[in-house]
Amino acid sequence: MVTEPADTTADVLVVGGGPAGLASAIELARRGRDVVVVDRGDTTDEIAMLFTPRAVAASRRLGVDVLDRADVLDRADVLDRDGAEWFHPIGRVRITAAMADPAHPGGAVGPSTSSAWPRVRVAPDNGGVGTRTGFVARLRALAATLGVRFLDGHDATQPIVERGFVRGACVRGPDGATGEVRATFTVVADGANSHFGRLLGTYREPDWPMALAHTAGHRSPLHLANEVEVVVGVTDRAGTPIAGYGWMFPTGAGTVGIGVMLVSTSPSFAVINPAHLLERFTEQHADRWQLDPDPATPAVGGRIPLGASVGPLAGPTYVIVGDAGGVANPLTGLGIDTALESGIIAGDVVGEALDEGSAAVLQQYPKLIDDRYGSFYKVGRLADRFVGQPPVARRLHAALGARPAFAEGTLRVALQHLRSGRGGVPELVERTARAVATFAPDA
Repeated sequence: MVTEPADTTADVLVVGGGPAGLASAIELARRGRDVVVVDRGDTTDEIAMLFTPRAVAASRRLGVDVLDRADVLDRADVLDRDGAEWFHPIGRVRITAAMADPAHPGGAVGPSTSSAWPRVRVAPDNGGVGTRTGFVARLRALAATLGVRFLDGHDATQPIVERGFVRGACVRGPDGATGEVRATFTVVADGANSHFGRLLGTYREPDWPMALAHTAGHRSPLHLANEVEVVVGVTDRAGTPIAGYGWMFPTGAGTVGIGVMLVSTSPSFAVINPAHLLERFTEQHADRWQLDPDPATPAVGGRIPLGASVGPLAGPTYVIVGDAGGVANPLTGLGIDTALESGIIAGDVVGEALDEGSAAVLQQYPKLIDDRYGSFYKVGRLADRFVGQPPVARRLHAALGARPAFAEGTLRVALQHLRSGRGGVPELVERTARAVATFAPDA
C-alpha cells in the first residue's frame, strides 16, 4: 500500500483504519470524495471474530462478500493458508448452560440448545468467523481501488482546531517525523480507547454498562465445525454467575477461538481477572472441543464500551464511529455489525454535508444513530443490570440451555434479527420492553 506524505489535504480525514473507519472511507470515496486514512497499523489481531448475518449484510453493502470468499476457497488446503485470509461460514448457534458444580471451577456443562441463525429479510441465513486482520485487509484493498489514500504507521497526535472547528490532525510517522493532514471534515474511528476522541471532548457515561473480553486461539480438529457455541452461566471462583458469557468459535483454519466476556453489572466485576477467568473456562471445555493445551494465538483482551455509551457523537466538523462511539451491542458485546453500520451512516452524512457545503448536516448523524439503536440499546442496558442479579441470572441461564424456543427467541432479540410487521413472540417482547423502557431512568 502506497503511503502518502505526511503533509497533505483532503475532503475528509479518517482517524483509524479499522472496520468502522474504512466503512466511512469507502462510502465517501464512492461519492467521489478525496479521503485520507491515518492508521497506526499496530494491530496484528489473528483472534477469531464472529460475524453475525447482520455483519455479513453490512459488509456486502460495502462491496465485500465474505461468504462468497468462503465458498470459493478450497478447503483441502485450509491448514496451509494464512489464517488472516480465511473466513469460515457458520450456520448454527449452540447455547449451553454452565451449571454450578464444585468439582468444575466456573461450572459443569449443563443442557444446551442448537438452532440456525434467526432468519430476517435484510440479512443472509449464515454468519461466519474470521480474523480482524483478514477482514480489514479486504476493506483496505477495496478502499484503495476507490482512490482512498493511506498514511500507514502514522499516529494522529492531536486535532488541528481553528476558531472552534476541527480542520484535520497533526500526525507523527514511524520515524518520529511530524506533519499535518488538513481536511474539511474528520471521522474519528480510533477504537474503544479513542485518544483522538477524548481530545475532542468525548467521554463514556461512567454509570452505564461496559464489558471486558479476553480470548485466545487453540488448535483443534473441530475447526471446521459449522456451529459456534455460546456458554451462559459462567461463574466467578465463588460460584456467583457472571453477566456475560463464554464462547467457542471454529475458524476453519486449524484453530478454535475461545473467549469470555463479562459485563460491569456482574457483582464481582471489580475483582475478576479476565485472563484467569479465560484459563478456567478453557480448562473446562478443552476436552469437548479437543483443544491443544498450548494457545496457537496468544490471549488478548480489552474493554468494550457498550450501548452508545460514548458521546457526543458529532461536533461542528467531525463525527465519531464504531467503538470510539461505544456502539457495540449491550446484549451481546458484539460490535462488527454496528461498527460497519455506523461507519456507513457517517459516510453518507459527511458526504451529504460536503455536497451541500454545510457542516450543520453533520448534526443529523447522532439522531440517525439514536433512531437506529437508541431505544433498543436502552433496553439492553437495563437488561444488563437485570441479569447482573445472580438469582435472575441463574433462572435465565437454565432456561436458555433447556428451552429451544426460548433460546431462539432470545437470540433473535439480542442480535436484532427482528421480523417486520407483527412478527411473533420475540417481536412482541421487544416492543413491550421498548415501551416500558421509555418510562425507566436511563442506565
